[in-house]
Parts: sequence; C-alpha cells; structure tokens
Amino acid sequence: MTTGVKKARRYNSPLREEQAGLTRRRALAAARDLFLAHGYAGTTVAEVAKAAGLSPDTIYVSLGGKQGLLEGVWAQAVYDPEDPLQREQERRLERIAGLSDPHQRLRQLVKVSCETLARTSPVHAVIRGAADGHPFAVDLRARLLNSRLEIQSRRLHAILGSSLRTGISITRAAEHYSAMLSPELHHLLTVERHWSERQYETWVVDLLDHDLLG
Repeated sequence: MTTGVKKARRYNSPLREEQAGLTRRRALAAARDLFLAHGYAGTTVAEVAKAAGLSPDTIYVSLGGKQGLLEGVWAQAVYDPEDPLQREQERRLERIAGLSDPHQRLRQLVKVSCETLARTSPVHAVIRGAADGHPFAVDLRARLLNSRLEIQSRRLHAILGSSLRTGISITRAAEHYSAMLSPELHHLLTVERHWSERQYETWVVDLLDHDLLG
C-alpha cells in the first residue's frame, strides 16, 4: 500500500563532491597561512573566509569553525593524498623496508621523519600555543602524541624489527625515536637555535643509531 509520501533521495554528485573538496582545500590553505602568521588566538573564521574567498558560514558548515580548521590543517600537514611529494614519501617507506643494512634503513627512516617534521612542526607550534587557553588543543596535543607513538611503533617493527639491539623493546624504541623526532625538539633546534635541517637530521641519526642498533 502506498502512502502518497515520497522519500527524499540521497543525491551524490561527483562534481558537487569535487567542489566541496576544493572549497575545503582553499579554506585550509588560508587557515594555515593565517595560523602560522598570527597564531590560533590571533586568527578568526572571518579572516580565513575572506582570505579564501568564502563566506564564514561555509567555513562553519564544511569544517566546523576555527577548531575544525586547525585540526584540518594538521591532518593535511601530516598526510595530504593530493600532494605528489607526500605520496612519493609513502612509496619510499615501502622501499626502505627492503634495504639489507639496518643502519641504512634507520638513516633513511629518519630522513623521511625529518621531511615530515619540516611540514608539521610549524603547525604543531600553533597547537601548543592554542593549548595555553583552549582545552580542545590540550586534548588534541595528547592525541597527537599517542598517535605518533603508535605510528612509530608500527614503522620501527616493520623497518628494523629484529635488528634492534638486545634489551630494547619496540615500545621503548618508539618512545626514544618519537622523543628525538618530536615537533618540540625540532622547533627548539631548527628555529630557536638555528640549526639547519641537515644538522638536525645528522645529529638524530648518530644518536639513534647507537641507541637503537648498538
């Protein structure tokens, strides 16, 4: 029996999805520039919308406001599937696991991590600044640390595995690796102490090679 009431149809248009994706990228690009220039507290949704050529309502609908912008900027910095350099980075990780020399595997893994830090460390500084007055940023920072430890545990298990020196577990190795390649330490040495990226990478490799491989 029919009721005479038509159900609303879900309509998914590839063009509409593409436009939504482009809108999101414009908003995140503008937000990143403003966050890095003025910090979280010094940036408004209205300013991001103006810089992106969007309305503030569009920002709230697509990203949930300023908090969503910051989380989106971070996620994009960690991995943007539309960035060919980041896609190549993922392929390099697969090739690194196939190298026969564990010292070379570690050296190449640190190189990839340093490249990631160059992208993410400035955004992480914005999150640390936001954590001073915004509880969500405190929680976000804690979640990012846990995520980093999980990712490094998986990578070290896949790339170094049984090559780790006797007496150090994957968990402890991931803690050491994450500490040496943390956004905080990277910022301290490359920004505040003016080390070059190459100096930082070489220093980390030397310490971790001894610490993890013996």
